[in-house]
Amino acid sequence: MEFVASILVLAVTAALVLLLNYYRRLLNDGRREYPRDELIYAHNFIVNEWQRIISADPATGYIGLVAGALLGYMLSYTGGVYGEHYESAFFHSAILPGLWFIGQPYLKDKADEMHWPSVVRKFIDNDLTFFFGLSCIIASQSLVAYGFYHALSFLWVFLNFIVIVALLLYSFHKRDGHEKSGLPDRSRRENRI
Repeated sequence: MEFVASILVLAVTAALVLLLNYYRRLLNDGRREYPRDELIYAHNFIVNEWQRIISADPATGYIGLVAGALLGYMLSYTGGVYGEHYESAFFHSAILPGLWFIGQPYLKDKADEMHWPSVVRKFIDNDLTFFFGLSCIIASQSLVAYGFYHALSFLWVFLNFIVIVALLLYSFHKRDGHEKSGLPDRSRRENRI
């Protein structure tokens, strides 16, 4: 039952992050008025945001997502080494995604200096899906651990969830700054007119 609940909470967490990223991009494009279709059809926004995230290199994107999800699940259950997995506040916190967030620029610099294989360099350059998978899994696992066992404080789980979502949104914002791309729906509509 816990696995099914973790899959459902993961889907909701990932959809929430993608939806928040869509509205972040929408409200930062400088307009004052928005058509109704840009504001209320959330199921389309989530699919479009996901396609936008993996559009740079789909193969590496999916590999990164799976690797991040597997690492997130392993870290979530690593807390069981010293007791039950759901009691570990360290492995159900924003510390591990925060470490990746801080260390990732260093890895990019080292990938340029070192003669690592092109697959590793491509994975490090397109690390957003890895970070997305890792962060969403850790956030959803902490929510599931709280929901099933109440071993962690709700305030701890809630604050870490907010920090993880903020790190993800900031990562998306940094990537948007490097790409300097607007909303895909709006640019296609303007090209047609």
